[in-house]
Amino acid sequence: MKPLFSIIIPTFNHAHFIGRCLDSVLSQTHQNWEAIVVNNFSTDNTVEIVESFNDSRIRLVNNANGGVIAVSRNKGVFEAKGTIIAFLDSDDWWYPNKLEVCLPFLEDYDLIYHDLDIYTTAEKSKGVAKGRILTGNVVKDLIVNGNGIINSSVIIKKEIVDLVGKITEDKNLIAVEDYDYWIRVAKVTNRFKYIDQSLGGYWVGENISYSVKQIDRAKCLLDKYMENLSEGEQKLAISLHHFNSARMYHYLSMYSEACDCYLEALYTNKLNRILKSMGGYLMCRLRIK
Repeated sequence: MKPLFSIIIPTFNHAHFIGRCLDSVLSQTHQNWEAIVVNNFSTDNTVEIVESFNDSRIRLVNNANGGVIAVSRNKGVFEAKGTIIAFLDSDDWWYPNKLEVCLPFLEDYDLIYHDLDIYTTAEKSKGVAKGRILTGNVVKDLIVNGNGIINSSVIIKKEIVDLVGKITEDKNLIAVEDYDYWIRVAKVTNRFKYIDQSLGGYWVGENISYSVKQIDRAKCLLDKYMENLSEGEQKLAISLHHFNSARMYHYLSMYSEACDCYLEALYTNKLNRILKSMGGYLMCRLRIK
């Protein structure tokens, strides 16, 4: 039988995670799927673990991605036989009803997404990675108000993927390539559906790693789409970028840089962001010797 869902799972040296990920797929209450594990030539025992499942619906594809995960996702989409694409990172997992809950919405929507519970250990969740409803012009909403779509929650019709084309493999957009893709999808369809429910686990582990490079990449993405916005919308988008940059610098203990960005983020009409920026600024000032 031709599968309905093609689940794309890129992986590299995640032998300690991939079993949990695939177990969650096998446990789905909806069983018409194939899982395509795109392995970036892992040097651990990832291959052995994947092959141990001995299920014809799970396919292993070895494909070098040169450090660009979009290459692996694009390879998975190319290999897909289903009419619906689902994205799942190999350190994340789904709850058993994930596909069953999403399936009815495919009648009226092209891209469906939901919340994921955040896990720092295998047993305990620490809050929720929230999505949000996108309103009005979805392209502008995503750019001005930020990415409200978590990659491992997304299912999208293959016909839409074919219209949009490949996920960008631009190295300047690593770690924001999914955000870029949702914006590109929104230029083709506004039929996005947010399910206000946690349907899986989002793994961050004990140590969350951030890099200043992510600030530069986010700025590259903003520059790419700035022409889609009015002058007022541009100011809001820039304010959000400064706020997100401030939080990144704050986390990295780069307090002077964080202070500068918090101040820049104040140029907005969003009271919530003003209050958070002022709070962050004062906390960083206390840290500066």
